[in-house]
Amino acid sequence: MPAATQLAIVGLGRWGKVLVDSVQNKSETVRFVAAVSRDPARIAADAAERGLTTYDNLDAALADPAVEGIVLASPHSLHAEQIATCVAAGKPVLVEKPFTLTRATAAEALGKAADAGVLVTSAHNRRFLTPITRLKAMLDAGELGTLLHLETNFSSNVVGRYSADHWRVAPGESPAGGLAGSGIHHIDGIIFLAGPISEVFAVSCQRVHEVPLDDTTVVTMRLASGATASLLMITATTPTFRIVAYGTKGKAEINGDAAKRGTETMVVTALDGTETRHEFEAFDIERAEVEAFAASIRDGAPAQVPAADILNGIAAFEAVPRSAETGQPIKL
Repeated sequence: MPAATQLAIVGLGRWGKVLVDSVQNKSETVRFVAAVSRDPARIAADAAERGLTTYDNLDAALADPAVEGIVLASPHSLHAEQIATCVAAGKPVLVEKPFTLTRATAAEALGKAADAGVLVTSAHNRRFLTPITRLKAMLDAGELGTLLHLETNFSSNVVGRYSADHWRVAPGESPAGGLAGSGIHHIDGIIFLAGPISEVFAVSCQRVHEVPLDDTTVVTMRLASGATASLLMITATTPTFRIVAYGTKGKAEINGDAAKRGTETMVVTALDGTETRHEFEAFDIERAEVEAFAASIRDGAPAQVPAADILNGIAAFEAVPRSAETGQPIKL
């Protein structure tokens, strides 16, 4: 077996550690060897525990010959510049969602990567979730008939989790409440399951948070196929993960605890009311996405998220707060 692909993580915070721990000393195909932080002392203990060399800047990690690829788990507003730096160095990069904050910066980053022949893709881990891949296969096979609507909900409770100086509540980092932290998952899920989004209309408001973060955001969407979709994001309620696909032959409903992935179920209901229940075993989707990125580096496997999907997702992401602010639908 070839040697494991070696990666560096940029941002060893809560989520950066989740990504590293998903493969470290578990995967035979990929491992992390370095971590980048503007404050190496802050991550020193966590990095040492995971056997990572620490760097105080991205350029230093890119210059390390042991590093074959970069994973960005840094604040969203830094992604565009960091992607450009990785591409200039010729190093593949996997970017946590949201990829960038605007479609224009996403298009520029992907264009430069394509011109340079450097792999750049987005980390949408829930494309690897078993019930979602099962639902996509059902939709592609026409088992639900013509898809009419996708209903999605990704809510949580972050009350008290963020202080006023937390990066996630800094201006621009978390538009429209849970959009960057949770809603972006379902935006990509809608694209993955049903194709491109063509229009969004959003309402977003803040009623309970003491920090500048909306607590309730509702989005309706038109899809290029003619179907519709909806997205609900609440940041001050019981964790909820839900997708319902409504078709002319029946519906399929996925439910799971957003805080306890691996407990998802899918219930398929036919027009006559007959129900079929599917239970799914726990599956490490972070390990799957990091291993898929390593396979793309090592074997030239296709990027896990196509560029067109990334661009459409960021266009929708950018349009949601604009629609909420203007009170108008936004065509993509």
